[in-house]
Amino acid sequence: MGLKGISLTAMCLAVMISFLLMTAQGAVASTVAPAGHSNHPKKSNELSVLVARGGTPVPGVTAMPKIKYLCSMPPGENPGGVYPIKKYFAFVEEWNDGQLWNCENGYGDYNGYAPYPSTGYYGLAGVNVSGELDLILISYYGVGWYLIGDHLPGTGFTLPSSFCASEPAGYCNPDGLVVESNLSFTYVDAVNQQMVTCTAYAASCSVDAASSAFAGYQPVNIAQSGSTLAVSDNSCAGVVWEGSTSSMTVVASIGDALQGITFHHKQLYVADDGTCTNTIAHIIDLTTGRSLRTPLTAPDEIIGLDWELQFSAFDANVVYSE
Repeated sequence: MGLKGISLTAMCLAVMISFLLMTAQGAVASTVAPAGHSNHPKKSNELSVLVARGGTPVPGVTAMPKIKYLCSMPPGENPGGVYPIKKYFAFVEEWNDGQLWNCENGYGDYNGYAPYPSTGYYGLAGVNVSGELDLILISYYGVGWYLIGDHLPGTGFTLPSSFCASEPAGYCNPDGLVVESNLSFTYVDAVNQQMVTCTAYAASCSVDAASSAFAGYQPVNIAQSGSTLAVSDNSCAGVVWEGSTSSMTVVASIGDALQGITFHHKQLYVADDGTCTNTIAHIIDLTTGRSLRTPLTAPDEIIGLDWELQFSAFDANVVYSE
């Protein structure tokens, strides 16, 4: 072979090697998290498992989940309830002191400060009144606040002391809640195993008849679609109920600790913490029995889950969206 043939052969070989190197580099680059997402928990193929009803992982699924990172909380603060402003933009309740955050595009900033700061701000709900969004936040110590429209500061309230003293535990423990257009609200109480309805600003409260369904369980969060209420159970039985303030019926038994619950396109979704079965925390579509994928690596408390399927991971300290 002449020198020209050797030269052409060498050139072809060099081009082929270059192409192979570029392909390999592209494959590596495709697995690297985008810049600015350094606050994500570490990802692995294990995170993308689909989970069947009951929290049992289905092995062999290796595609990475397509999850949107919304924001993370600063050190020492944790996300509680989540309420959608729109897709990929949410209000987030700060569990440690009841502050309200705007959470979007990887960043979180304060929207409002709780008039009554308290640990355990768990419940967050909203209602649109005459084109204006009114929010309510509540702590399991029985203090809370309303944000009417975007008119800061908010207005604080405390559950009636006489009512709380009469509770089986001797105190109130409000967890998840829903709110009506007249600003009355209904909450569930995992300690007292009850559903309770209060008039606006908690002027008065009373135990609902539906509470009889919760004996022996831990009703912890609540969602609403029209006149239908749905409640999740934080005990390892993992029961889900549907009904009204008058009566509740069991519609699912997951067998793991549940928290966040929501209706999305009229289908009911619930967050399985994985804490009783030591599985990865995930969100279950109760209509199909299949799970959405999450970027979590371990059990975690998913307190907030809104109808846009935006959710908070308490231990990971991050808010995501499907």
